[in-house]
Amino acid sequence: MTQSIPDTGPGSSLNLPPCVREDGCHVLLVDDERAVRRFASRVLQQDGHIVHEAADGAEALELIEKNSVPVELVVSDIIMPRLNGVELMKALAAARPEIPVILMSAYAQGELANMGVLAPCGVVPKPFPAERLLEEVRRCLSKRA
Repeated sequence: MTQSIPDTGPGSSLNLPPCVREDGCHVLLVDDERAVRRFASRVLQQDGHIVHEAADGAEALELIEKNSVPVELVVSDIIMPRLNGVELMKALAAARPEIPVILMSAYAQGELANMGVLAPCGVVPKPFPAERLLEEVRRCLSKRA
């Protein structure tokens, strides 16, 4: 199934950020499960985004710190080896607070709050349909516009 970018011309009901209307936003996708990365990457690419991938938070942080890839949004799993999604989000909040973070998790949002998780831009419960991921990505990116 192919997805297309909705019409964002005058009279459009969708308020998408400029990077979606032009050549796509640079999204850093972080998950230690290759199948999840492949699925989410395909969904985001079909929506017009440029996707960069990392297998864990440490790899993602290294890419960001070295400016190896442009990053306008991070979509990260929470439970990963080396540096988990919460630790990545905290590091980004200190070093690059302009980059919004969406967390993907099998935990409910209430459970995340009990774990002391800071408020991310968005939370996508696992497993998720493509539409749910895109809804959160668009919402978080529109806050930047």
